[in-house]
Amino acid sequence: MENFRLYNKLITLPLFVGMSKDELKEIVTQTKFDFLKAESGHIIVREDEKSGQLLLLVSGEIELSSHADDKGYAVYEYLKAPCTLQPERTFGLTQRYSSTVTAMTTCNLICINKSETLRLTDVSLIFRLNLLNTISTALQKQKRPIWASVPQNPEQRIVRFFLSHCIHPAGRKIFKIKMERLAEELNDSRLHISETLNAMATRGLIILSRGKIEIPSIERLTGIVIS
Repeated sequence: MENFRLYNKLITLPLFVGMSKDELKEIVTQTKFDFLKAESGHIIVREDEKSGQLLLLVSGEIELSSHADDKGYAVYEYLKAPCTLQPERTFGLTQRYSSTVTAMTTCNLICINKSETLRLTDVSLIFRLNLLNTISTALQKQKRPIWASVPQNPEQRIVRFFLSHCIHPAGRKIFKIKMERLAEELNDSRLHISETLNAMATRGLIILSRGKIEIPSIERLTGIVIS
């Protein structure tokens, strides 16, 4: 019964998409999985904490918070299951999480340590391809803005700033940043930035409050910036 429940969880996760029932059943019986349940408000991982494992969110909603190096501003993102938490941080030069992950609701996660991950990439071609595709996609998304056209107006520059600081390009975001700091980041005047943000708020694209910019749905902003 326990294996059956685990099987039903794995088939919803991107890293196991495309596997046959027989392959999934074999993985369930031969792989060591660890399980984590996090209640609302519990910190699952902290920024700069050592990774070295795959964390798979099976159910629930999480908050990802990322900070500038000088802690001058922060970005909060909200994701729902199913998803894999920063798989690119499992290997490579920097094997530490770049964000703090907090449970917003009761969350259930599956943890696969590095040795089990390597074994899975060796025995399962589909798992290996899914993991490579996930990491490659994350890398390509980071590289693409470098070659994008230069924004032509303040609104496009602001949106480019928002998008470039998000790990996941969808859903609700909150930027805790002062107008002065945003103006410095964009090499513009505070007045100019304030006028542009207020115009965006009038159109319902963002919600402004002191030291905070809430974006209900960042998908609505993607058409503003030049691709």
